[in-house]
Amino acid sequence: MEKVQLPEVLREALDYLEGKSLDEKLARLVASDLKRRLQICFQRIVDFEAKYGMEFDRFAQAWQAGEIPSPYSYEVEHDYMEWESVVDEFKQLLSYLRRLKRRPSPSQ
Repeated sequence: MEKVQLPEVLREALDYLEGKSLDEKLARLVASDLKRRLQICFQRIVDFEAKYGMEFDRFAQAWQAGEIPSPYSYEVEHDYMEWESVVDEFKQLLSYLRRLKRRPSPSQ
């Protein structure tokens, strides 16, 4: 395990946080940030789904089938790349959160 030296202000703030151990406190902080970022991704996904009236997988299929109007316009192509990226990020963040929740506690 790598040792980390923290500035005094961070140690004081960590002492104030909920949790029995430093590991638990850090896990809570990381989980909180992952959830915040998931909410941002989720909202972006919902915005794209509302704009195009479908989920990304269906949009990608429609794109490949030539069913999306002006697929190579700047707006549509940009949306496709951003939407795909946000969906991938959402999946990655969710994976991290699930792994964090399954981790054994230090007392086990």
